[in-house]
Amino acid sequence: MSAPAVGSAQALAEAKWTPEERFQNTDWTNRDSMMKNFPQYIQEQYEAKKANKKALSKAVNIENFTMKTPFGDQTLLKQTELVIEANKRQGLIGVNNSGKTLLFHNMVSGAIKDFPKHIHVHHCKELENHELSDTVLGQVVHSYPYLNVLRRCEKKLQELLAAEPKPEQEAADKLNENLDYIKFSIQTIKGNDAEDRAAKMLRVLGFDDIGQKKLVSELSGGLRMRVALCMAFFIEADLLLLDEPTNHLDFPSVLWLENRLRGYKGSFLLVSHDRELLNNVCTSIMLLEDQQIKYYNCGFKDFEKKKVLEDKKKFEEIEKFLIKNPNPDPSTMLGKQRAEKKEWSEKYYAKQVALAGKFTFPTATPLENKEVDAKGQPVPADQISLIRVTDVRFSYKPEAEHPVFIFNDPISFNVTATTRVGVLGPNGAGKSTFLKLLTHKIHATTGTITDHPNFKLAYFGQHSTAELDLELTPSEFMQREFPGESAGALKNHLAKTSITGATADTRMHRLSFSQRSCIIFSKLTYYCPHLLILDEPTNFLDLES
Repeated sequence: MSAPAVGSAQALAEAKWTPEERFQNTDWTNRDSMMKNFPQYIQEQYEAKKANKKALSKAVNIENFTMKTPFGDQTLLKQTELVIEANKRQGLIGVNNSGKTLLFHNMVSGAIKDFPKHIHVHHCKELENHELSDTVLGQVVHSYPYLNVLRRCEKKLQELLAAEPKPEQEAADKLNENLDYIKFSIQTIKGNDAEDRAAKMLRVLGFDDIGQKKLVSELSGGLRMRVALCMAFFIEADLLLLDEPTNHLDFPSVLWLENRLRGYKGSFLLVSHDRELLNNVCTSIMLLEDQQIKYYNCGFKDFEKKKVLEDKKKFEEIEKFLIKNPNPDPSTMLGKQRAEKKEWSEKYYAKQVALAGKFTFPTATPLENKEVDAKGQPVPADQISLIRVTDVRFSYKPEAEHPVFIFNDPISFNVTATTRVGVLGPNGAGKSTFLKLLTHKIHATTGTITDHPNFKLAYFGQHSTAELDLELTPSEFMQREFPGESAGALKNHLAKTSITGATADTRMHRLSFSQRSCIIFSKLTYYCPHLLILDEPTNFLDLES
């Protein structure tokens, strides 16, 4: 009776081991023990092969799928089907807060019951702070957990075989067998030339030998996103989850991404506000709506046409139902049904009004005009200079022996009351830096930047949402920013940027990045600015936003 208890205690202890403890306690002559260091999807495939099971399907098919928010206070998906066919190219569509990012997180973290554990899932998203300390090349190569484990196991087995005193013959034979298995596994995933493959991929995206040795923390947002994409395609997961992959990317990088997705061998789910990308790479659409996942076996362009017709038909049918059943008892099934249909109808109508209308600014405060032309006459009001850049150069490290300047030759530029300018350039060229110079977030190394004394600026930066106090609600945030305004007026303005109803009174740490962006827009546009400066304003927004 004692043996099982000891075995159970051992199994319980092993289950609590950290990856490092498990590695240190591995019996390297036992392949099963060694395999416990591997990612779970590899362990599942290994066990299936050992049991002579037929080839495992790479498809996902989960019935009665329900998904709640992390706090469990809101049901996002209810008794629906989660279906992902093998080698499927799907776009994932849904309004803000419908659960797209949370669905991705749950897939990759193993939080979905009955999700196939043998499927390798990778979530491609913007790099987080703990992923910024490596070099560019190192970040890509080290992003593949399976390769990392294989290389570490290979090194450990070689050390054991070379150790003094030499292992006994039987143990040495088993160590050699396992070493051969590890080497074969490395060869299978093309691990022997991993650095060369990663370097080649990075070079295509503009990272030369010097760029590949840079720390990821030194890169711009666009260059970091390129690194994240290289990681995703280097790993070659069975299921690739792409969450707004075009954020911060320049045009050539978007084209590179499109070509890689066209040739991707596995399945992918793509969340993007880039209609062209959705049109060009997706062969089917998953829609998160009304707590259900709906499937459309067509491209994005055809999906949009079908969806418009479906919604119009549903709206007309609901309107007929509401007219036919004007006052049922609210406690009856018919009464509850009427309430649900009325709520859907009101949301649909509000959406159509929003799409048909235009966002309008309040009237701008007229600017004082003291400028005169060459003849001494006042310049036209619409040609008043708001920001005048004169002979400007900039370097982040001007004191360096060979400083790098964003503008090799001094530049001059005048922003007037009628300026409409798009700022273009490859990632890392200095677009965001130029806009920060205009807004005085950084200062010119040489030259001057002069502002009109009374003009009002609204600046949306790539990382503006990071400056929000996430413990506040949108309503509280607006009241703090505009203390003299009425709560009702501020809520009405929030509604213009889609922050409506209960969302306006929800702590911002529980809102999506898209909703946080809309809150920033509400702040910037409450009073009419004379100049808008927008740095990647569509990042994280859904298609409608």
